[in-house]
Amino acid sequence: MYKNKKTGIIGIIITIIVLIILVLLTNIKLGSLTGAQNLFSKLVMPVQNGITYIKNRISGNNEFFEDINNLKIENENLREENKQLEEKLRELEIIKAENATLRSYNNMSEKYADYTTVPAYIINKDISNLSDTMVINIGSDDGIKENMPVITTEGLVGYVISTTDKTSKVKPLIDPSTSVSSAMSTSRDGVIVKGILRK
Repeated sequence: MYKNKKTGIIGIIITIIVLIILVLLTNIKLGSLTGAQNLFSKLVMPVQNGITYIKNRISGNNEFFEDINNLKIENENLREENKQLEEKLRELEIIKAENATLRSYNNMSEKYADYTTVPAYIINKDISNLSDTMVINIGSDDGIKENMPVITTEGLVGYVISTTDKTSKVKPLIDPSTSVSSAMSTSRDGVIVKGILRK
């Protein structure tokens, strides 16, 4: 009887303590626990990271992460190498274009060996219904003057109509206002060649 009474009192005391704890927990603001949670996280996280590292070392997972890091480094190296190869390819394309131009000029120089020639590039075109002119990248500084002929490996293209220090404007044979004298290859008769509108 005394034992049952003692057990009942202990049960009541435990119940009261649990109720008091519950009341306290419901009345405590969660914001006040943030500092304690942060402190707890700072204390526990290093231990947790250490345990995770040891576990990975034991299970071999660490090699997996090392492989990923190695792959990232290798991928970065390959990306850089690819960028350098692309730059070299662009440089090679420029060199090939320049080589083709020089070869064409060499062939033209041999074809017109009796004349003094100066190589040039077309840098602009002025095309309209009334005229068709071109601008080349050589001018009076290169010895170019008005009315000088402009030729390619295919033959006469036109003539210079004006110059600046570094550029010249060329009127091609196909311009409607252009006319040049020539001779028929078979009969050697003289003719006038005149440009026509192509539009």
